[in-house]
Amino acid sequence: MNRGIYPPLAGALALERRLEVLSHNIGNVHTTGFKKDSPLFATILGQASGPSVAGIDLFPIIDDLPPDRSQGVLVHTGQALDVALEGEGYFVVQTTQGNQYFRGGSFHRNIQGLMVTHTGDPVLGKKGPIKLPIGEVGIDGDGSIRVNNKVVDRLRVENAPPGEDVSKIGDLYWTAPQKGIPALETKVQQGMLEKSNVNPALDMVEIIKVTREYEQMQRAIRAMDEMTAQAIQAAKVQG
Repeated sequence: MNRGIYPPLAGALALERRLEVLSHNIGNVHTTGFKKDSPLFATILGQASGPSVAGIDLFPIIDDLPPDRSQGVLVHTGQALDVALEGEGYFVVQTTQGNQYFRGGSFHRNIQGLMVTHTGDPVLGKKGPIKLPIGEVGIDGDGSIRVNNKVVDRLRVENAPPGEDVSKIGDLYWTAPQKGIPALETKVQQGMLEKSNVNPALDMVEIIKVTREYEQMQRAIRAMDEMTAQAIQAAKVQG
């Protein structure tokens, strides 16, 4: 078999994965608080021993998908339980898998009076799950929650301590460390939501670029395949 077919094949597989990531990002352009993924490429050896010949045994792969945590644009909604974070940090919510971080910010009051996420997970304050009495809700820049001008709790807005990190769980949830630290520099904005940080125009340009590169890999694969077929045919004629 023509070993030259492997590098373009590996390249095509990596580009296909890149297209999937770009498509997923663009598909979440209107998802509140979504942070786009930014793939990191690496190379691996095609064999465990023996020298690489002109790079023929070095294959590209997507090594990691770290999220881009840059701030999304804040948009005004005027809804009392729409809350955006301006700066680093996360809301803390209670899920069936334990406490997790959340950046979405589109909350509502359930029938038990709890402040919950779009999936029904309670939002945590300094006293535990935040319970909202009936009345007019106000949320201050430091996360203090007032109902009818009476403070009932304060949102937990945290970040991972130095040396620790958080990773995405799905599109809006993040792992939470056992002991987070208060995100003191982060401002809470009531009546606003943080848009996705996806730039659809730039990502569409990137999709076009990657698609063209993918087509080039396909042409290279076909060329290698044709060369192999020609070599086999020549061998049959000479034999």
